[in-house]
Amino acid sequence: MEALNQPLQVELGPLRERMGIGDLLRYERLAGIPLRRRFFVALTGVLLLAIAMLVALVWLDRTGILAQAPVLGIFAVGYAVLAAVGFVWYAIDLTRRARLALFAWVNGWAYADSLEGTRRPGSAFARTLRSRERGVVASDDERLPFELGRNFSIGTRDWGATVQRPFAFVELPLPVKVPHIVLKNRRRSIIPTLGLGRGGARMELEGEFAKHFLLLVPEGYQQDALYIFTPDLMARVIDLGAGAEIELVEDRLYVYLPGGTRFDRPATMEATLRLAEEFQRRFAARTELYRDDQAGDLAARAGVAIGLRGQRLAGSGVSLMAVAATAGVLLLSAGVTAFSLFGGDLLRAWGAG
Repeated sequence: MEALNQPLQVELGPLRERMGIGDLLRYERLAGIPLRRRFFVALTGVLLLAIAMLVALVWLDRTGILAQAPVLGIFAVGYAVLAAVGFVWYAIDLTRRARLALFAWVNGWAYADSLEGTRRPGSAFARTLRSRERGVVASDDERLPFELGRNFSIGTRDWGATVQRPFAFVELPLPVKVPHIVLKNRRRSIIPTLGLGRGGARMELEGEFAKHFLLLVPEGYQQDALYIFTPDLMARVIDLGAGAEIELVEDRLYVYLPGGTRFDRPATMEATLRLAEEFQRRFAARTELYRDDQAGDLAARAGVAIGLRGQRLAGSGVSLMAVAATAGVLLLSAGVTAFSLFGGDLLRAWGAG
């Protein structure tokens, strides 16, 4: 019991380590990365492509085709440069993940290079056809149980507009199940929330909080949300996570961060763990005595902690950028179609004029 009251000590040194090729190869082996995605396989592919492009340029030059169509040479060089740049980015990302893995292992935490098809209850994960998480760190320490990583997902065909940008996340447990509540960031949208909470309540916060966040709550659970998101808690949210979005669903708390969040940087990881530690403590204190009075006696006898209306916000949520992009494509298609039908007449009319 005494150990639970002691602050969590984290060794950040591994995040400052320089990684050599030997370290990367060892990481690939320990992390179980498939052979087709390993460092030397990618390097071999880039070298073979570069050689193929060089041979093609020599052949085009000798046959005189290059002189007649120099654009072919530009394409060949462009493909080679693009492959080289892609490999450099791949190597950088691999180095970052290797450093993150070393950090997790040194601190006694679990690590996964890639997790496919995870089914977390958060709405950001539930809308996808296929979910892939990279660089996932998981702690079962009773002082701070958490999972963090980055999510890359593909939306379903029926929800074409829900294809979303990558995002980083921190998952924390709550002591009890709570209503589904989303704290939407007004200044930086991270997860698709357009349409989420359709028919629910959109609660305006007071004072300075209203500039940063908007609460999405199931209808009838406004007071429950205010019971959890007290002014002192909101003040700490702004202090620690002004650039984040927060979701409470079932017995989980999700902190969503931008996809470019660099967990492999010591300062970023330290700030993230400080945020997780305080959020876990504060939200646990606000929810541990929570009881849904709207669930009814029948639900209570059946062991249902949250009433049906409060379990999920209505709607699936779509990305505003995806909607704008879809609208742009439709408008462009309409313009091309209209020009193909009437463009000739218009050009002739202008020429005659």
